[in-house]
Amino acid sequence: MGIKTTYTHCRICEPQCGLVATVEDGRLIGVRGDPEHVNSEGFLCTKAAGAIEVAYDPDRVTRPMKRVGKPGEFEPVSWNDALEDIARRFTSTRSKWGADSLATFVGNPPAFSYATSMWLAGFQQTLGIRWRYGINSEDASARLVANALLYGSVAIAPKPDLWRTRHAILIGANPLVSHGSLVTEARFREALDSIVGRGGRVVVVDPRRTETARRYEHLFVKPGTDAFLLLGIIRTLVDEELVDMPFVDNHTQGFDALVDAIQPFNLEECAARSGVSAAEIQQLSRDFAAADSAVVYGRTGTCTQRFGTLTNILQDLVAILTGNIEREGGLLFGWAAVDLGSFARASGLDTYGKVRTRVNGHPDVYGMIPSTDLAVDIITPGRGQIKALALVGANPVISSAGGGPDLAHALEQLEVSFSLDLYINETNKHADYVLPVAHFYERDDVPLGPALNMLRPAIWATEAVIEPRGEARQEWEILNEIAQRMGHGGAYPIRPLHWLAKLGYQVKPRQMADLLLRTSKVGDRFGLRRSGISFRKLVRDHPHGKKLMDELPTGQLNQKLLTPDKKLPLSTPEMLGELVELGRHSDDRRYPFRLIGRRELLSHNTWMHNVPRLMPQGRCLTALVNSEDAQRLGLADGGEVEITSASGSVRVQATVSDEVGAGTVALPHGWGHSGGWNRANSAGGVNSNILASSDREDIERLAGMSILNGIPVSLAAV
Repeated sequence: MGIKTTYTHCRICEPQCGLVATVEDGRLIGVRGDPEHVNSEGFLCTKAAGAIEVAYDPDRVTRPMKRVGKPGEFEPVSWNDALEDIARRFTSTRSKWGADSLATFVGNPPAFSYATSMWLAGFQQTLGIRWRYGINSEDASARLVANALLYGSVAIAPKPDLWRTRHAILIGANPLVSHGSLVTEARFREALDSIVGRGGRVVVVDPRRTETARRYEHLFVKPGTDAFLLLGIIRTLVDEELVDMPFVDNHTQGFDALVDAIQPFNLEECAARSGVSAAEIQQLSRDFAAADSAVVYGRTGTCTQRFGTLTNILQDLVAILTGNIEREGGLLFGWAAVDLGSFARASGLDTYGKVRTRVNGHPDVYGMIPSTDLAVDIITPGRGQIKALALVGANPVISSAGGGPDLAHALEQLEVSFSLDLYINETNKHADYVLPVAHFYERDDVPLGPALNMLRPAIWATEAVIEPRGEARQEWEILNEIAQRMGHGGAYPIRPLHWLAKLGYQVKPRQMADLLLRTSKVGDRFGLRRSGISFRKLVRDHPHGKKLMDELPTGQLNQKLLTPDKKLPLSTPEMLGELVELGRHSDDRRYPFRLIGRRELLSHNTWMHNVPRLMPQGRCLTALVNSEDAQRLGLADGGEVEITSASGSVRVQATVSDEVGAGTVALPHGWGHSGGWNRANSAGGVNSNILASSDREDIERLAGMSILNGIPVSLAAV
């Protein structure tokens, strides 16, 4: 077969970087950044190469596995036997208890497979599954609910026009490590550098001097207090008459109510609560308002806190009040060849609160209900009690605030469960079956979802680079066949496809994607537009991607807004209620420190700790503790520290560092393995989410977010 070079793209996180892959005799031996790729221009991080080791990992599941004993005890079984038993048992459970006894849980990796996303939705619709748990409550739900309240839909998310702005405030985001989130931009660092190059400012607000904060200006903020900082900025804009009143008068409603609501939050209190001085808040506000263009970008850190949705609303209000929305260099609405947001709205999938969890009543957000409620919804008797579960690329025992021993115990109560995954992990070791799935290098793909988040709109597609290892199959194939064996014809996302299936014609995801591309704004309309695209043309004629626009269009505000009056609401009842709660809230004084997470360059949540490139010998989990705090505690660098919250306690090695401010401790998530992956298990560490509470009163109210940042904790040297 020899050596072959082909073009593909990474599907670990949102930038979707273009890659040049080298295959020798059918084996993938290396990848490098594609210097001609329209967006990434040669950039890639080490995880793309680490993903090759994942593909050939000896611990990877490559045959269907059936549980034969205690959790984690499996033996190989044929595909036919596995699928037949799953279909039979799911059918029996559904017949006995009703459709509301079935549930799904989807993790992060499947979000970057168009085929999995389509067919999982079809599987849920076909079987009538309304309990659709997901990892969004540890990631983006607060941002999505803010979209719904401000713009009329969870699917409408403005992007920071970084390549043209003169002033950027980044809150709770570390894009030099995360590479951006809810923004598809591989050259994030270059975009930020360009702001400084134009004489502008990049201000990073974070409780830790992150990799991004070190490169630009940094403001330390107390964990979980971003709302106070933003209120201080808004107070300054209002009090010093820096608001763009012509814009406010023409495009918003509720300004007077907003002004009244923020009166209890004076600048001095905002400074004291946030840890950012009043002078710094005032200067930041004045510079933001004076800039020709300005944006606020927040991510996981602003979502996973007690007032996450409020924080996301306030950060957008800073831009709105200064007229920095839908204009060059401000917040802009996305544009893509295939607008999946429009499809979501047309099909009723852009939901908020359409479904609520059966025990705690937390809302669904964009079709997902919070992971924190899964355990209680399994163990609590009554109507809708979950009896059967399908896991798709998920590991909530480690990744969720409602995980840990309680969820592990609950999973053992299910009548039947199966998992689609690359590994036997801490969650699916409790399943009846673990079914092997194709690695992203082993499937075709097109970034339909990430395309709407691009700052420089483009499109590309890839064929599979290598054949699936062993007996691995794509997720959509597995879900489709289970639905078929249950007598439903297939797991189709739309009804006409079921009719075709009954006539013997099985539509595949590739055909669906090609249809969407060909009928899109830039599609070839099945030959009617010769310059248009199709899946095949993207692979054949545009191996480095096809640029569609140099930058996002502006002036779409009236077109994009889905609020009833086409105005931006500055004071929704939900926001006003959260402001009242913010003023009332006080943390337990028994826990004087505040815990935050920490993004690591060599980690991606819970699933990339089992290969040498990403988990080299000697790498270990440590907690960052401020030097003043360490001295008071008698804690030495490298010593062991016990971190205790109201929900649990962990012991971990400490790194004494002024990278975090006094009173702050930082601990990465995704560690503490005990699954079927040997290197990950031997790396040790602890599950930081044991410290997060899944109690109803400790879940963010509007979006059902897990509180993973600003957790009150105590520290003790061991």
